[in-house]
Amino acid sequence: MGRNAYGGERPYRVVFHDPARSATFSFRVAVRRPVPSDRLVGLIDRVLTATGRVAVALTAIHPLRAHTVRGTPLSDLNRSKGTLGVRGASGRQARLVHLDDFTLSLIATVLKERAARWPHSTNPHLLVTRVTAHDPAGPPMSHKAFQYFFRCLGINAEQVRIDRILDEARATADPVHLMTVFGIAEDTAMDYLASAHPEKLHTDPIAP
Repeated sequence: MGRNAYGGERPYRVVFHDPARSATFSFRVAVRRPVPSDRLVGLIDRVLTATGRVAVALTAIHPLRAHTVRGTPLSDLNRSKGTLGVRGASGRQARLVHLDDFTLSLIATVLKERAARWPHSTNPHLLVTRVTAHDPAGPPMSHKAFQYFFRCLGINAEQVRIDRILDEARATADPVHLMTVFGIAEDTAMDYLASAHPEKLHTDPIAP
């Protein structure tokens, strides 16, 4: 050991050999697969209830997760502006979803039905069932009830949601667009783009 300018010990310059230098590693990347188009044709038209049609529309058109759809308060809907607030893990509104006219018409129908069937319901959620409408605790629709709509269609809700984002990813190569429209993380957006545009993938320049 020598001494450096501050009086401390200065180690000799030794280059160490990296035992992992020649090792290679493989990483499993989750590739999103589209849902066959014949399974999606007339999807919403095949749902038998107004509540179910809204649930499927919010999943298939505005790919919201099941727990988000179930937990959305009616107060987060602004019909005059055509928006629906989406809350984050903290419970605070994280972003706005701009609803299309078709989804808004479905929501108008479900609210009209709710007023007719359960005029005295105080449940604060956008979607209610006959079980939750008059529950004084005001719970959200159960996960089982939500999934029932999709089981009747013979399809998984998460598959439908993924297919919608993947469809958008095929139309764009901009991860920021996916992040802004769907509220997904950067890594997730890149995964969707990788699945939609595999020919554009390049090897990591720092990979061995």
